[in-house]
Amino acid sequence: MKIRVLHATALLAIAAGICLCSQIQNGRASLIPTANAAPQAVQKPAVGDPVSAAAFAWSLFVQAMTPSNGALTFEGWTEQTCLIQPGSCPNSATAQTGGKSRLHHFHRSPLRQKNATSKTKAIQAGVNCGPGAPMNAPGPGTTPVFNGFFPKNLSSNPCFFEEVFVNPAESTFITKNGLTTLIGQQAYGNQHSNAITFPWDAVEIKVDWVPASSFTNATFKCPDPTHQLYTENINGTCYALVGIHISSKALPDWLWATFEPNNGITNPNRCNQALYNPCYDPFGTTSTQPYGPGQKPTQSQPLQQAMKAAQLDPAFNNYFLTGVATQFVDNQKTAIPMGNSFVEFNAQVAPGQASCITCHRYAYFNGQPPSNGVEQNFGGPLGAPNFPNWPAIGNACYSNPNGNCLPPSNTSGWTSQDFSWMLGLMGYK
Repeated sequence: MKIRVLHATALLAIAAGICLCSQIQNGRASLIPTANAAPQAVQKPAVGDPVSAAAFAWSLFVQAMTPSNGALTFEGWTEQTCLIQPGSCPNSATAQTGGKSRLHHFHRSPLRQKNATSKTKAIQAGVNCGPGAPMNAPGPGTTPVFNGFFPKNLSSNPCFFEEVFVNPAESTFITKNGLTTLIGQQAYGNQHSNAITFPWDAVEIKVDWVPASSFTNATFKCPDPTHQLYTENINGTCYALVGIHISSKALPDWLWATFEPNNGITNPNRCNQALYNPCYDPFGTTSTQPYGPGQKPTQSQPLQQAMKAAQLDPAFNNYFLTGVATQFVDNQKTAIPMGNSFVEFNAQVAPGQASCITCHRYAYFNGQPPSNGVEQNFGGPLGAPNFPNWPAIGNACYSNPNGNCLPPSNTSGWTSQDFSWMLGLMGYK
């Protein structure tokens, strides 16, 4: 079945003279780049089908990374800071690329803040990372479970910086329906069966940046002559794009995809199953099986053609899909792990405990005012510990997890935030 509405991100690609359409041919998906094409439908990914899911994820990636007005397309979307703290966006870092400037809205990772221990938080308070956060490194307050995964090339004060963008379809829905406060979300939920439901064409992108100064012996430049990393010069500092999460409301439980560069300096744990999960991409590579660290599969010809047609920066040919998820468990009811070795690792998500779809399923608001300055959300990574023992991967259900159990019977008055932790970061009123 094809969705008959053009994806919002595809519209942006078409504006640049390119249409990227995901199709299934002989059981294998392909991206068909067509110059100056009229708008066409985008194939809906099938739940549990890794090929169509990977193809759809790559279509989102290519469209988001397409150059537009001297920036990447997604950099022209709304960053969550502009919704959470209206009026704060003008005070942002400026990147110089190709003779043009764009604004950046760097901030710390809320997930990192939630996962950090009290001792680690005290140590972090003395680290000068500006709007960023210290990288996960050995030292006082470090959780032992990360031993063996720490990069060996970190500088004395390594930092990373996060941004979260929403496309026009999602930002319009949020502002139009008064969802920029938790009280507003509750009021909307009261009129819609206690649930917020984004439009199908909503897309969120989380990106992590790291400055060259975070590593010993500067290893990349702006621009990177090796074309291994996409870089930007931001206020005179060279940053590399090292982690990309893309989520799409094309499915009821969203589609979750994560990408990383194949770079041993910035992403040494890529595809490490002992950390989160091996890499698997049956569309963007010629590999038909999951693969582990140190392996660089061959990029598929359809993806090469799509990137070339969209005129992507050559560095993006060195970025790979780590994984894509459309369901909580597989056909054997086994939890499906998925984590980015830079994003989740530096947010201090424990090994084997990363799953985008499960984590975001816990995005609920209980309607109560802040307690000790903390908004009262569900028992997930960004909320108060109302349900602290619920699983990090697999079905979001504490007992008899044969299906998704949310909302539990004792959560009357809670409002579902449709997998979006960004909504949980909004002010109370």
